[in-house]
Amino acid sequence: MSEAAGTPDHIHAPGPTAVAPTAVRVAANEELTGRGVTMAFLDSGFTAHPDLARSGRLLAFHAIEDPSASLAAFSEPRPWEWHGTQTSVVAAGDGSLSEGVYRGLASSARVVLVQVGREGSIHEEEIARALEWLLENHERLGIRVVNISLGGDLEAPLEQSRVNQLAEEAVRRGLVLVVAAGNSGGGPRHAPLPPASAPSVITVGGYHDWREENGRAFALYLSSFGHTPEGVAKPELIAPAMEVAAPILEGTREFRVAEMLTRMTTAPDDELVGLARDHREDLDLPSQGIEAGPDAVRAAVIDRLKEKKIVAAHYQHVDGTSFAAPIVASVVAQMLEANPSLGPAAVKAILMATAERIEGAPAERQGHGVVDARRAIEAARAGVR
Repeated sequence: MSEAAGTPDHIHAPGPTAVAPTAVRVAANEELTGRGVTMAFLDSGFTAHPDLARSGRLLAFHAIEDPSASLAAFSEPRPWEWHGTQTSVVAAGDGSLSEGVYRGLASSARVVLVQVGREGSIHEEEIARALEWLLENHERLGIRVVNISLGGDLEAPLEQSRVNQLAEEAVRRGLVLVVAAGNSGGGPRHAPLPPASAPSVITVGGYHDWREENGRAFALYLSSFGHTPEGVAKPELIAPAMEVAAPILEGTREFRVAEMLTRMTTAPDDELVGLARDHREDLDLPSQGIEAGPDAVRAAVIDRLKEKKIVAAHYQHVDGTSFAAPIVASVVAQMLEANPSLGPAAVKAILMATAERIEGAPAERQGHGVVDARRAIEAARAGVR
């Protein structure tokens, strides 16, 4: 059972399979939290996750295909609600279910959730309608930053792409659009699709990083890349796209399994073996390991945590440019908190100017390089345009 359900029988802090928080990975200024900034997320679906809902920052929810729909809270999530819940919490969650460790950089920002498509099926027509809704409502809701972790159907020049035309109009009206590049960098058709190919949006690819004896090492993720029909190189920059901490949805079997496995990491020996016997089938623990004693059980539990990518009782790590983009969107929210007068062009220019290239990696794959949140904030405060 979860603490939200009233029975706090497990720890919330990250455990033995933890990954580094976003703030550490992008050298963020943690004094800024996106306060006073409203962010919108266009995605396949959402739940009212505690990291967003408990703080009262959920400003609005709108489902393009069903305007009468409401945001589900603490009910059995549907498969298409995972992605949007994770992208929004990666950017703007307050980390309340991880003792604040896995909070987003924009943990004080107001949030607008826009569900695109129906039951996870998304096409360019639905993306266009979502952008039209944003254009009609952004002033009323005060939206400044938009994260789009989804893509269209086909590559097309600007004059033939309604999605890209609407994205360009949104930028002209003062919205900063941050779009995931896509994950097709390993194939022959690796060009970003609308709206990632719109010239004025900030298109985000990905990287993986890890600690070595002499510092941090980087490797490129298989992000989509290439020149748009207008000749614009995409992506503009890259952000963490592997082992990004994201929420496990409450009410799911995965949520219950993660809680139990995490509880077992700190259980005393006499309790541990009993828990393993009682929950062996649910947790898929080897029966021979259980009978071998506490040390074998602990080793099996760690193996299961790694297999399921669980980093804390309520979080797992996820991969893809879908999660690199909201990290950059949260940096943008910090920049606008530091300097609300910045427009979309200035924000984009600052992010590109302060990024750091990965030495030896192709420029076409990384754009201007790795996002550097701290340097971007410093430039924003200085009023660089």
